[in-house]
Amino acid sequence: MHRFKHTSAASRPRPSAGICRVAGALFLVLAALIPASLFAQPLAPDTEELIEIARQRHLSEDPYWRTLLHCPTGTSPYESFVDSPAFFLAETGKTDAGAELDALIRTFFGPEKPERPICRFIARYTWVYEQLADVIETPPIACDEAERLHPSSATLVFPTYHLNNPASMFGHTFITIETNYETPMLADAVNYAALPDSRNPLTYMVKGIAGSFKGYYSILPYYKKIQEYGDMAQRDIWEYPLTLTPEETRRMVLHILELKDSYSYYYFFDKNCSYMLQFLLESARPGLTLTQDKGLTVIPIDTIKAMQRQGLITEARYRPSTGSRIRAGLDRLSSPEAKLARDLCDNVLSPDAFLAMELPEDTKRMTLDLVTDVTRYRLAKKKIDQAEFRQTFLGTLRARKTLGKGSPDEKAVPAPPEPTKGHDAARISTSVGGVDGDSFEELAITPAFTNLLNTDHTKREGIQIEFLHARARFTNKEKELSLEGLTILDIISLAPRNTFIRPLSWTFHAGYEQRMTETGEMKGAYSLRAATGMAWNLTDESLVFLLPEAELLSSKGLDKGAAVGAGIHTGLLFSPASNWRTLLSGHLTRRMPDDTTESRLTFENNLTLNKNNRIGLAVNRTDVEEHHTWETSLSWHHYF
Repeated sequence: MHRFKHTSAASRPRPSAGICRVAGALFLVLAALIPASLFAQPLAPDTEELIEIARQRHLSEDPYWRTLLHCPTGTSPYESFVDSPAFFLAETGKTDAGAELDALIRTFFGPEKPERPICRFIARYTWVYEQLADVIETPPIACDEAERLHPSSATLVFPTYHLNNPASMFGHTFITIETNYETPMLADAVNYAALPDSRNPLTYMVKGIAGSFKGYYSILPYYKKIQEYGDMAQRDIWEYPLTLTPEETRRMVLHILELKDSYSYYYFFDKNCSYMLQFLLESARPGLTLTQDKGLTVIPIDTIKAMQRQGLITEARYRPSTGSRIRAGLDRLSSPEAKLARDLCDNVLSPDAFLAMELPEDTKRMTLDLVTDVTRYRLAKKKIDQAEFRQTFLGTLRARKTLGKGSPDEKAVPAPPEPTKGHDAARISTSVGGVDGDSFEELAITPAFTNLLNTDHTKREGIQIEFLHARARFTNKEKELSLEGLTILDIISLAPRNTFIRPLSWTFHAGYEQRMTETGEMKGAYSLRAATGMAWNLTDESLVFLLPEAELLSSKGLDKGAAVGAGIHTGLLFSPASNWRTLLSGHLTRRMPDDTTESRLTFENNLTLNKNNRIGLAVNRTDVEEHHTWETSLSWHHYF
């Protein structure tokens, strides 16, 4: 067994007192020689040093910083699209990204309490803090409003074309912000729109083109936007869930907080609702380049397709308007059954008396469902008051409750073609043809958007929107190149009427074109014409229209240099096959003061080859008094 030797403390050797005194003196000398800075914690940089660090890291040149200031990606020199001075901290912040960054650091990273509210700059502050976090010791400043928000996802919403409103003739887009705690109907809808000072459509159009309106971002509950578009304006809605993560959605929400009460001048054809909304998406996901691809015009469908290309959209949901539900309901009923629905809506027939009729239960369900939709529509259009609405609506609901749920097919609304499946916005066309024994070649270009002969959007209605449509023609006999036409704006809205919905159809045209004079010559003329009237569906894919028309014409070929005319515009639009659209139309106009009658007959065909390519065939005859001319052309249309 091993034993260990123990030594007592008293028996251990001790250092002498002299050695201790020498060691102590040596320690003091060394401590005096070493700089005190080696023992202290490093000091955080002050405000000016932070600014210098930010400059060294080129933060003001970072594409994301410029996105937060609403400067399109890839644009040089820098200039923000925001025009509101309150959006910036620096006086030169609109045109100097570096000055704006310096001002933000001085305001929120200095020792003094900021005088400006942090929530007005929270996205910019958060990003700068993240870029300088390695040299900052203090915790970030909190925005109470941002702390209360818990966004989980976002959806792009596209209310479709609304030709009766110049601001929305190409459609509209806005974004909804959803959370995990609310239904989608209660989501916040983020919208950018002009704040107009005129309700006159012509004034609105001119000021919108010139950028005379201020555009603001606003936030409203989504259900109110549905009421505005789907119930009152009768516009179908397409919803496109965005592929943003919760963190990306939150980043976008922080930027939305910065934009409250800030404005940018609204331009109808480019800096509009769709284009300005793209800055929000770029703020959510750094690296997106949506704002970089701005052409001559920007329309909603173009921006939606751009989002698809950059992976923001992968699916679409259809939300029919009240008008679409009414049309679908009518399609399911026979004419006598539709008459019963009208009697119920007009309180000529009571719900109890209707239930007592010998009709199939599914017919009763579909009829009463139609009545509820019509009653909502009439209230939205202020055709009935609240008292009438409650009487009809509640009575219908009580009767409907007795019939059970029914099958989903009884309420199904067929979806129209999904908008992104249609052709692109711009079009270039080449044509060959003949007129009165002379042949010609023609080149045409149209920046936007579609015409009556396209079936990409609807076959039930007639829609045409053409902006800056230009045509140049070379005639082979005369060896002349001439401007055949320049359309500033051409709109045709053919909205079919039915038992319950009776809209007016209308047209508007402004531009330059070749017109026949009373001598039979073709002369350049400036034309301004408008028509309003009615259209009716013959089938789901055909309609007939009748529109009284007025025109103001100015041309050197006229006796007095100008003329006014009144007449009629009528036609039949139909589809002989699924990819074939035909228009038979005619104009008859009496012009004064030259006291001449002009008639124009048109037979046009459009054959769809694929998404962006069409073949057109047209035959036209024009008569002025005893003179007439025939023109035939074959065209290829390419959309891009």
